[in-house]
Amino acid sequence: MPKTWIKILAAFAAVLFLCSCAGSSSSDNSEVKGFELLSYVPSDACGVIVCEKLAPGLENLFDSGSIFRELFYGKLSDCKTVISYHYVGSLVPMIAVDLGRSQSDAKQAAALIEESAFYDLHARIVQSPAGVSKRSVLLVCSSDPILDAAERHMDAHTSVLEVAGMPEALEKAPSKGDVVIFRNDAIGNLLPKDVLSKYVSRKQLLGFIKGYSDWTVMHLTGAEPAGRGVYLSYEVRTVYPDDYSKSAAVFEEQGYGESKLPSVLPQGTTYAIDQPVFSVESLIEARKKNLDANGGLNRFTNTCNQLGKATGTDPLKWAEETDIKEVAKVVWKGEEVVLVRPAKPLVSHNVRFNIYRGFVPALFGQAYSLADDSHSACIGNWLIMGSEDAVKHFMSSEVRQKLHYWPAKAVKAVVLADDCQLSWTKNELKFDVYRTY
Repeated sequence: MPKTWIKILAAFAAVLFLCSCAGSSSSDNSEVKGFELLSYVPSDACGVIVCEKLAPGLENLFDSGSIFRELFYGKLSDCKTVISYHYVGSLVPMIAVDLGRSQSDAKQAAALIEESAFYDLHARIVQSPAGVSKRSVLLVCSSDPILDAAERHMDAHTSVLEVAGMPEALEKAPSKGDVVIFRNDAIGNLLPKDVLSKYVSRKQLLGFIKGYSDWTVMHLTGAEPAGRGVYLSYEVRTVYPDDYSKSAAVFEEQGYGESKLPSVLPQGTTYAIDQPVFSVESLIEARKKNLDANGGLNRFTNTCNQLGKATGTDPLKWAEETDIKEVAKVVWKGEEVVLVRPAKPLVSHNVRFNIYRGFVPALFGQAYSLADDSHSACIGNWLIMGSEDAVKHFMSSEVRQKLHYWPAKAVKAVVLADDCQLSWTKNELKFDVYRTY
């Protein structure tokens, strides 16, 4: 998997850090949503990309260097296509191209099958089972057993359409436009081991994504060529149960706040998580419900009690009395700090030992943990925590990074990571990425 798609999934995971499903027949969803090609995708798929047209849809490929880009599709370039990903020791993609009833498309498919063999790919044309629709579909994959599985699942009506949660995911997906859908519990197969390793442990990363929602739906809303790549914009939606078993419920029910982090971001920022807080009391209570549903509430309570005994200050009371309106983590030039913005400015002070060590990650999650939060300083509207050097360097950083776009009002969360930015506002959950070829 290329670095760009790693950034897409990882950045999405990071923003979620901040912050029931019965199956139905494939015909119910395919006829309504136009996703009938999913009936050819085996149920073990980690994720799928549904493309209105094959050629532009390849922009969404997880692997920017995929051999699928080398093939000549001719008239098939305008055909509806599904790209699915399967883990068989490694991540293996399969494409399913709708040939419809056109004889010319069938001829082009025959030529493509011959070309595929040159690239050590397996390809075949399959027919829809009786009683579904009289259409032909071209399947291409580097693994012949996956093609066999695709036919078996199609004939038995046990495709990915029948997997719990997929019908709900399709309900979140628009009927037009390219859509990426992946299973959160399969994220370990989609993300390489070094994803965001500089910022968060793999255990924390995978654990959070799996615990956030069941499915993630990303609708491509814009694509603009630029230099040796393209800017892509996605609208993100999630599927999760009504209870608090998934942490999506914690953040979905929260209000929106004001983001003031851009005014203090230092030049060279490579990673930033920003979470405006509408009500810190409401947020913490919602986190407790989620922790309780997953057996983690006692640990949370014990951690807060231990921090209270060690510091003489109850973290929960501190958060409420401080009336936290924004919490953030910033990484720049190899250094990192956590920032807290209270409703009213605190008494300013220079760098000193941090009397609130461990408070922020305990209250808001491990996305805000630091290797060293031994020191703090308070200047302007911000309380800054980190190592002594990091806090000093942050305060002395006079040149701030200017951002092309960063929402200020009605914001739930923002993540900035390399060439990616995810912005969760009252109007949308939007992900922008610059993808290189």
